[in-house]
Amino acid sequence: MVELERGRGLRQSWDMAFRHTLTDRVQFADTDMAGIVHFSNFFRYMERVEHDFFRAQGMSIWDGHNEVADVERVGWPRVHASCDYKAPLRFEEEFTMELLVEEVRRKTIRYVIRFWKQDGVLAAEGVIVAACVQRDKATGRMKAVDIPARILAKVEAAPQDALSLPSI
Repeated sequence: MVELERGRGLRQSWDMAFRHTLTDRVQFADTDMAGIVHFSNFFRYMERVEHDFFRAQGMSIWDGHNEVADVERVGWPRVHASCDYKAPLRFEEEFTMELLVEEVRRKTIRYVIRFWKQDGVLAAEGVIVAACVQRDKATGRMKAVDIPARILAKVEAAPQDALSLPSI
């Protein structure tokens, strides 16, 4: 059972692997001269919570060090990334990254990542679309492939009510 607390004490529960959270603290190196997180660091944070999501499912975003046969190894380059900023995160402020799997297609996964301040205020919301690829042995180039069953068995799209922001 996954339990969700968002916004001002709103709580919802689900049973599946479509949501993951990671709490962190803003580091000095992440900020600009005003002590506010530089916009570019939200993209690093999004990648960090995605990697943590994979680890929580017993996988890794990089198959190179897993017990995965060479012919089954895949990579996840980003084919889209965006972020909308709502409220600043400041040096030493704790925040929670909430990853939601918005869509799983044959060859891509689309994530919505929300950044929640400790008081329940939404600081930012981003989207990442990652394509599943393998290196083509003939050309050496990356080629989009179907997401392996071993991954599909552990990841699914969130229900619509999980994706919607709480109305306050």
